[in-house]
Amino acid sequence: MKIGTVLASTLLLTSCQTGHAQESKTLDLYLGYSYTQVNPSSSPGLGSFPLQGGEACISYKANRRVTAVADFGLGATASRNTNIVGIQIHGTQSTYLFGPRVTAPRWKRVTPFAQALLGFSRAQKGLYDTSNAQKSFIWTAGGGLDFRMNSSVSLRPIQLEYLQARFSEMTNGWQYQNNMRASFGVVLHFW
Repeated sequence: MKIGTVLASTLLLTSCQTGHAQESKTLDLYLGYSYTQVNPSSSPGLGSFPLQGGEACISYKANRRVTAVADFGLGATASRNTNIVGIQIHGTQSTYLFGPRVTAPRWKRVTPFAQALLGFSRAQKGLYDTSNAQKSFIWTAGGGLDFRMNSSVSLRPIQLEYLQARFSEMTNGWQYQNNMRASFGVVLHFW
């Protein structure tokens, strides 16, 4: 009885290992340019403005369709005059996002994907409020396309996302912002 149990367990584990080895696991690094159109609340004088900077993303493909993502938007800056006399917006905002990505079946060399990420953002003093640096819980939902060049490199010509944040603005206090983020860049496949 014990020998039968050991043999059955060994066969089961061997078949699981074989099936597991057949799935392609990949570790990818995305490096790109990011443009976020910030839409503050209806604060008089603040108005919409762009944040431009870099984006880096590390992703691990857990199976054929699901990928774990860590996305870092670093150094997005803005500098402009507001409609309020004497106040200038100047500062940097960074984002730190984590979550799942779902990949659709590849069509020739093109792979579409959708993702929903959660995390936080840090804005420098002067970007939304002239007195303090701020942190905010943020989330994004969107997707993009990867174009496979070879086994090591893909191009990401477009990634579009809705990004919601909540910052204390100059005249209205804490307000939700409904922003759009677009990026493009290169994906390096390591494993």
